[in-house]
Amino acid sequence: MSQRARASGQVRPRGLVWIAFSVPSAPSVLFVLTAVALLVFAVNDIRQSARFADVFLIAERLEQSEQVSPETLAKTAANADDIVSGDYCRSDIIMAGTTLVLNRLDVANEITGYDAWVKAADDAERYMRHAVTCMPTESNLWLRLAIVRAVIVQEPTATARLMNMSAWLAPADEVALLARLYFWNRLNVTTLENARTSVESDMNLLLKLGDPRKVGPALTRISPALLPYVKAAGAKLTSEKKSSLAWFGLNLDKLP
Repeated sequence: MSQRARASGQVRPRGLVWIAFSVPSAPSVLFVLTAVALLVFAVNDIRQSARFADVFLIAERLEQSEQVSPETLAKTAANADDIVSGDYCRSDIIMAGTTLVLNRLDVANEITGYDAWVKAADDAERYMRHAVTCMPTESNLWLRLAIVRAVIVQEPTATARLMNMSAWLAPADEVALLARLYFWNRLNVTTLENARTSVESDMNLLLKLGDPRKVGPALTRISPALLPYVKAAGAKLTSEKKSSLAWFGLNLDKLP
């Protein structure tokens, strides 16, 4: 020990090493937190995809018009009900579940299996209400909810309100227009009257701007309720457009 150290009375302990830790910067902390959050979301997505793998599989088969047995459809659609009870809102899960619950309702027979039909209808309505809550800007889901409600009981004001929402969200999309046309053609006079503005807009756009190869076949059979709207829209067309539609099955000049 040096004389100076003895004099001051201070002795440095042998073998002690001082280590300085730097405080991480704000960007570094943010990067780490972001990475952790992304990892959590990725793991959650994988879990949800695995949980509803059968829903995706059967929905894809249905969309490709493949045969699915009633037993398989019923079992898988029951799994789709977990989407509502589990409050899942991922868009691809919602759309796959929509395909299942609507197909289950479509194959249910109101006459020979009334109880099963009632359950399928109630489950479909509950599912579609959840779907539009998750994806309120998706026109197709509002349309599907309107049709489910109409299948259960066609309350004109409520059905028209839902159809109007679909039209407001996708006023000029041809796919949405053709989908709505299919259902306008199946709704009653009072419901169409309650949605008059939307019906007129859809008919005008489809007949004037729609692809005749799609519009013509879609209107080869027109319900008495929709007929006045089709005739009114057709009266505004040029002779060339009328000829195009007639070539593909819609002869406006021969409508009753």
